[in-house]
Amino acid sequence: MIVASDITGLVLAGGRGSRMGGVDKGLQPFTGLPLARHALQRLAPQVGGMLLNANRHLDTYRSWGTPVVTDTEADYPGPLAGFLAGLLHCPTPWVLAVPCDTPRFPTDLAARMAAAAHAAGAPLAVALAPESEAGHAGVLRAQPAFCLIHRSLLDSLQRFVSEGGRKIDRWTAQHPLAQACFDQAGDDPLAFANANTLQELQALEALTTTPTDPENG
Repeated sequence: MIVASDITGLVLAGGRGSRMGGVDKGLQPFTGLPLARHALQRLAPQVGGMLLNANRHLDTYRSWGTPVVTDTEADYPGPLAGFLAGLLHCPTPWVLAVPCDTPRFPTDLAARMAAAAHAAGAPLAVALAPESEAGHAGVLRAQPAFCLIHRSLLDSLQRFVSEGGRKIDRWTAQHPLAQACFDQAGDDPLAFANANTLQELQALEALTTTPTDPENG
């Protein structure tokens, strides 16, 4: 059994934000909080501790009180570099990575990911969720940036990234992989909706009415 104290949450906010015009995505506001801070507050109750992966505006991120880890590779190479930064600094057996641009991720994400990994006896688990786009509604789609990783895979990930690997699914395909399905009745259909542009972020915010700050909610 994998319990919450076995897991360190990792919020990924180290990307280029190229589809948002190069802005630091983690600092863009969502219902009154920066995206990355919203993700920290949403994930923290589910896990034993937290890390934040960022590469810009480090003083701002550090002022929030969560340990900040930076990529070991230059030029913002993507989520795998964030995974690696988290594993390098993780004090627990598991790291659960979440991207900062998907603010409605489930409040039981960690428990369900851990259950899937435990049931499969796998060192990795990724989320599966129904596709919401027209023409594909109901089709389950992997959400690889939502990834539960055992620290025993650190060496494997280091090699893959150092050799230029950037695709999450190409790395996870090298290892036994569990899948956690988020298609139960009552699951939020927008739980894995991500905001790649400022317009998408504004649209998602308009659909979100639940307070995001526990101090205000």
